[in-house]
Amino acid sequence: MIQLHTDHYFHIGNKHLITGKPCQDYAISDVHNNVALAVVSDGCSTGRHTDVGSRILALSTATAIREHWTISCDALGEAVPQEISLRQRIVLSGTRQALGLQLDDMLATCVYAYVSPSGGFVHVQGDGVVAFKYRSGGIDMFRLEWEDNIPYYPAYYEGRLPKFIENHGGDLNALRLSRENCAWTPNEGFTTSDTDSYTLSGGIRGITIDLPAELLSQDLEFIAVFSDGVAQIEKLDWKKAVVIFMAFKNKIGEFAKRRMIRGIKDAQKDGKGLLDDIAYAVIRVEQSETEGAQNAKD
Repeated sequence: MIQLHTDHYFHIGNKHLITGKPCQDYAISDVHNNVALAVVSDGCSTGRHTDVGSRILALSTATAIREHWTISCDALGEAVPQEISLRQRIVLSGTRQALGLQLDDMLATCVYAYVSPSGGFVHVQGDGVVAFKYRSGGIDMFRLEWEDNIPYYPAYYEGRLPKFIENHGGDLNALRLSRENCAWTPNEGFTTSDTDSYTLSGGIRGITIDLPAELLSQDLEFIAVFSDGVAQIEKLDWKKAVVIFMAFKNKIGEFAKRRMIRGIKDAQKDGKGLLDDIAYAVIRVEQSETEGAQNAKD
């Protein structure tokens, strides 16, 4: 029997801390009727009040997911990411107008996971990092990054999409979004690394990584989504940072929050400070009642 648990955490980076600016990253997670969501958002540093926009985007995404799962939590097929995007845009636009915010306040990326025991997916709108940790201890991780550091923001659908396309050269079939893939195991360290590319139109639709029920019922234990702040830690490669932030020693309660706080403190001791804000949200897949009983003892 599969049970799902979640946790999340976000932390301000040094650049914003020393200049008196707010944290522009945000994270949220939740479980309802054994359906889980994990969302991170990252506000554009050159926008206006994107700390507000980042939170509104994450909360809008969570609302869109909850609205979907109240209707059909068992049918997480290919069309669902686009359904979530539509619901997300409706809530995002309505909230912006109700609060009297400008479009520049809403410029933020979003990465989220939507999972039930019958399957799920991770969807990337913009950039960020996705990681899967298995019971064997191995980790598969993926970093998505836009060319020329011009990421897509869901808020662009409110009139900014033509300009965004123009900034990327105007060719919707051009390869403008890259994905770096890497695997890590406890015994061998980093074992494989390769890259994929996506077209401009594909990046605008968002990149979806499917999570079939078979994978959830076998070896998969953790699903994590990160803002790109995980790749902005001084003297620490993003892949090593992912391994550190997924080295969970205790799997109950605020397991993700504890792990990231400890990881940040250890990095700071070694002179590896956070250059940018960081956020992550994690779904834990518990596969049996026996495992839950063991965690309670630990």
